[in-house]
Amino acid sequence: MSSHPKNRSALTVSAVCEASRWSRQELPELHVDRTSLLNPPQFRGQQQDEDSEGMETLCGIECQSSLPPVDLTEQERILGYETMHENGTRTHSDISLQGFNKTHPPTGRTRRRRQVYGADGRFVISDSHFVTNYPFSAAVRLSTGCSGVLVSPKHVLTSARCIHDGQDYLDGARKLRVGVLHIDGDKLPVFRWTRVRKLQIPQGWIHNESSNVSPDYDYALLELRRPVKQKHMELGVAPLATPLARIHFSGFDSDKSLQDGGGNEKVVYRFCSVAKESDDLMYQHCDAQRGATGAGVYVRLKRDGGGGKGKWQRRVIGVFSGHRWVEVEGGELRDFNVAVRITPAKYAQICHWIRGDQSLCKEI
Repeated sequence: MSSHPKNRSALTVSAVCEASRWSRQELPELHVDRTSLLNPPQFRGQQQDEDSEGMETLCGIECQSSLPPVDLTEQERILGYETMHENGTRTHSDISLQGFNKTHPPTGRTRRRRQVYGADGRFVISDSHFVTNYPFSAAVRLSTGCSGVLVSPKHVLTSARCIHDGQDYLDGARKLRVGVLHIDGDKLPVFRWTRVRKLQIPQGWIHNESSNVSPDYDYALLELRRPVKQKHMELGVAPLATPLARIHFSGFDSDKSLQDGGGNEKVVYRFCSVAKESDDLMYQHCDAQRGATGAGVYVRLKRDGGGGKGKWQRRVIGVFSGHRWVEVEGGELRDFNVAVRITPAKYAQICHWIRGDQSLCKEI
């Protein structure tokens, strides 16, 4: 997007009042019971190509209503996690949860790939003032071609599929780097790349003999070798009492954000309403293309400030996973762009990865 006044005013559309507030929530306590050493990765994971991307189908909200509730034992298995360090060392951690409330599963096939719906509603942010300032500056690019979001000075939240195919790590995860935009000497936005020190993914994403990968757990955390100066976006859990009115995310869609030959990098921003939502997924028609996978999905709500006042705050409540075909009522397939929702249990896990001290992860 240029700095033309008309385009600037278009961005203010995203600043309309949202319907709800950030609410204080207690979190389940996550404790690591055992960590064991695994064999080194083979880096044989296969990245989805454009022809196969989005061809997998999901059991949608109506479909999932017939499934049994997730009990504590299964939730603890799913939230066990794998850690891979930059030297190739790989470990698995078993966890236990305290204060986990059993939740019932969410209540709520044609085959054209369609990640842009109707008129393209994406904003290409190319003005150096916008692209290197918050919230757009919190968007990062992975060397595997995906997007991500800074959730601390040293941590990036992204999609698990950007580094792991459910069975093994992608070859690009071997020397994974994260690009953060900054202004160079010619006053152009360019990437400054930082190596990843370690990465972590939930067991729910990893396929084994007894389970398949779950799209509900398509997220990963990357720890950088050194902190970056850009402002990060806090994690959050969307209030469950009211439906989500609008979500936003910024990323590096490959059809819009490729270098234009002058080193002038671009961020692609979009916002849209959520069509359907479950405990773990958000189904929407936000326009997106390859390269946006892994972008941090956020909402802008008011913090309680007493007396009915409060400051507006953006928080990451999910991760954009990509285009999927979703089985809806009657077995019909409908196409959606899907984002993984951060639940209280997922928040506790990601907070543990970031802080390393569960006493700091008891409430939001």
